[in-house]
Amino acid sequence: MADRLLQVIGSVEQIDEVAGCLEELPPDQWWRLPYDEEEGRQTLYVALFKADAQEVMDAISDALEGQDGWRLFSLPTEASLPELDDEEEEDRRAQKETVNAREEIYREVRQGTALTLDYLVMTALAALVAAIGLSQGQVAVVIGAMVIAPLLGPIMAFAFGSALGNFSLLGVAVKALGAGLGVAVVVGIALGLILPGSYPDTSMMDFSGVLSLETVALPLAGGAAAALMLSGGQTTGLVGVMVAAALLPPLAAFGLFVGIWDIPNALRALATVVTNIVAINLAAQVVFLAKGIRPRRWESSDHKTSVRVALGASGALVALLALALWAAGHGYVPGL
Repeated sequence: MADRLLQVIGSVEQIDEVAGCLEELPPDQWWRLPYDEEEGRQTLYVALFKADAQEVMDAISDALEGQDGWRLFSLPTEASLPELDDEEEEDRRAQKETVNAREEIYREVRQGTALTLDYLVMTALAALVAAIGLSQGQVAVVIGAMVIAPLLGPIMAFAFGSALGNFSLLGVAVKALGAGLGVAVVVGIALGLILPGSYPDTSMMDFSGVLSLETVALPLAGGAAAALMLSGGQTTGLVGVMVAAALLPPLAAFGLFVGIWDIPNALRALATVVTNIVAINLAAQVVFLAKGIRPRRWESSDHKTSVRVALGASGALVALLALALWAAGHGYVPGL
């Protein structure tokens, strides 16, 4: 069972305030180090099970909010003794320990959405490989492109930012995702201009079908799986492949179709990309909400409203785009 060791560093007065938040904890779960007169600071440690870390971190953050000169660190531990022998408590903690603290998830998400040169190069290479695979009808090549595509990070950052109402994270995610999609489209268009003007007649390049449950099942499942893994701290490249499977083929196809000026098919592919992005985001938001990941000030009406608005907007976008694809598949949209 994963444990957490919280380390709080601050002035004596600040540590006194933190100690006041811990009065309900057993005395053997937290302790102070002696006051360092030379540094003018004191350190306090709290030993917790992961299931209880979020509540304590929120209490400490509330107590020291607006003050300067304090730091809180959450440190995972490999093992702790003595072992817990209360079966009911063991079950309670096991049920809650599938979720990391929001601060730990934020750190993971923020690192995965950095707009770096490596991110752009990897996205361009993934789009190039996918476009080549699509143009040659080679499924294995397209799958290889999904493995290296780094599109999961920005989409999960956007969903997590929506769940927390964190506009700063939302802005970073939009920039990273927009830049990645832009690079992929440019690569696809360039390859479409270079390669011959006809492509193999395969299902990977066919976006003329009517929207069905299967169309949105992949992005919904991919978004839900990614959010579940991320909230539990069990990140894996396989989930990124699942998300890339919903985005990379239609994204590369969009660039190829634009390159040969096949605008109707290009628009269908683009609509598929947008629908999949919104569906992934919606599924991830629902999972984060179901796992209890909310803003620290969740009890305020403003935060409750912001999360509901985000979920409602995502759901409405999925429905609207699904309706547009359905209409295009039935020939109700002229030219498509």
